[in-house]
Amino acid sequence: LRNISDFPCGANARKTGQRGLRKVTNEAFARVKIDQLLKDAGWRLTDGHSVRYENPLDDGGKADYALFDRHGRALAVLEAKSTSVNLSAGEAQGRRYADQLDVPFIFLSNGEEVWFREKGHDAHFRRVETIFTQDDLARRRASDGIRRNPFDIPIDTRIAGGGGRLHQTACIDVLCREIVAGHRKMLVEMATGTGKTRTAAALLKRLFEANWATRALFVVDRNTLAIQTEDVFAENLPHLPCYRVPRTGRRFQDEKRVTIVTLQTLVNEYENYSSGYFDLIVIDECHRSIYGKWRRALDHFDGIKIGLTATPCVSSLDDEAPDEEDRAFVRDTLRFFEVEKPTFSYKLRDAIREGYLVPYQIYKAKTVKTAAEGGFPVARKELDWTA
Repeated sequence: LRNISDFPCGANARKTGQRGLRKVTNEAFARVKIDQLLKDAGWRLTDGHSVRYENPLDDGGKADYALFDRHGRALAVLEAKSTSVNLSAGEAQGRRYADQLDVPFIFLSNGEEVWFREKGHDAHFRRVETIFTQDDLARRRASDGIRRNPFDIPIDTRIAGGGGRLHQTACIDVLCREIVAGHRKMLVEMATGTGKTRTAAALLKRLFEANWATRALFVVDRNTLAIQTEDVFAENLPHLPCYRVPRTGRRFQDEKRVTIVTLQTLVNEYENYSSGYFDLIVIDECHRSIYGKWRRALDHFDGIKIGLTATPCVSSLDDEAPDEEDRAFVRDTLRFFEVEKPTFSYKLRDAIREGYLVPYQIYKAKTVKTAAEGGFPVARKELDWTA
């Protein structure tokens, strides 16, 4: 014990004691909440192997939490902070602990938020919705050790890029370049009929073979599109097990490499999975998928997100014709993917010029209602987006 004279007395003692008590209480409360976050992610806290508290380090320090795989190999460190402390205060500490344990993954948490970083790939920590499961981290670490440069893997031109469709291979190369550079959100604008799904299939094949992805999610907004996507993948990616989730209540199949799901089903199921369940997420018709409850489902997963759309993304902001709702539609899409313009763009006029689509003609037909003087208003909410 320290000498009694070391301790403050009177009012100072009360103030110091209150501050100390608050700090201890906040830290203890944070640990309780972090323990629950680990339990929610399926970690076994009491087996003595999966999660180790105050794990000793070579420099004499202790890591708040060290996470191990089923064989006792270290996977990640989790630095705990008080609920009153900004998580950025734990970044340097987390990196130091990860270096000493020689693990690639770092979590920071105060029980309210969780931040994550993969050493060697991520420049910064980012917020994630959940702690990753033991299987998620083990799978990521295994693939990390055999990851290759995607550009060393040739694009399969039987799937995309054949017949002179160079825009498809160009798109894949641009996306791979962005992924290698550490970007986690990309937006692809390709006109209807120019091969978005086949391009996505060829991209998945390259990323899987390069071990940049081990489990992918393909999101559509209608069941008919899910069936079409399943057919395209079955024909062109027979070596990649795919699973189309038929309805709500059916669990994703862990052994499948590609899961195809409608937004409606995803919204009802996403909370059953950790943020690390998918490495890559492709969102078809993404301009319709980034609002309200749809967005919450997409934000839940930490995987790299690639949006596909045939809706013009940039020119619409400058045209005089589109109404304010259309402008907002475009702005929201760009904002979600954190870009000022699409990562790759192949517009209708490009496809017509290169001969992959035929020029269109506009035929005007009138009914008694549409011919009414002054026209008639149609609100966006009156349109059937599922048709």
